[in-house]
Amino acid sequence: MSEVIVQPAALDERAAAARQSKEQAEVLIEEFKAFLRSRVARYSIHADKMQREEMYGTAMLAFYEALQKYDASKGHFLPFANRIVCERLIDYHRKENKYEGTALSLDSEDEEQRSAQSAAVNELSLRIYQAERSQSQLVDEIEQFKAELALWGLSMASLVDQSPKHGKLRDEYKMVIAKIIQSPDIIHTIQVKQYFPVKAVEKITGLPQKKLERARNFILASLIIKMGDYDYLSEYVSDRRYTS
Repeated sequence: MSEVIVQPAALDERAAAARQSKEQAEVLIEEFKAFLRSRVARYSIHADKMQREEMYGTAMLAFYEALQKYDASKGHFLPFANRIVCERLIDYHRKENKYEGTALSLDSEDEEQRSAQSAAVNELSLRIYQAERSQSQLVDEIEQFKAELALWGLSMASLVDQSPKHGKLRDEYKMVIAKIIQSPDIIHTIQVKQYFPVKAVEKITGLPQKKLERARNFILASLIIKMGDYDYLSEYVSDRRYTS
């Protein structure tokens, strides 16, 4: 499956824009929930459930604070946000007097160690962000795919039952899909007239009509993905052996 490529500079631009837009700030906070949970987990080893939720709320407010204070001229956003979040979580501990005598102060770290930690956190946070973003987009694609299947009277469950089980048969169907993709007239018939032209497909593939009829639903579902805006689902129906 393809990955969403998240560059620090792109995130910096979004963070800067969020300073002027509460709506964009809320979107970023939503996307970084996993990151905030990971920061809370670092400081909540001995906390109960209620305290962890309070800390999570603190982390969310700190992230919003970071968005409001971020200055792109002073570096990337994520290390800056991480520092603000961690500082606010440490302040929470101090107020609660839960960890007296423990070394939670960021000031006690030397500059080199902070720099190394910042780089590591930046990389890890981007990975978390990518995973969360990818998962969200995949869910959206599946919902859109279900809606398009319904237009043909198909469902996800029916596809599972009718999908080819043997490798040779799957290869034949993928060849059919590739041939159809290269045939504008057949694509037009499917998209505009909303029916599957079995005879025309037989002519360009050489497969008998009965076999094509049995494969109709699988082929249609694959074409819906390949002809639509499905960056993630398209990985499941791609086969470069049959592309020109």
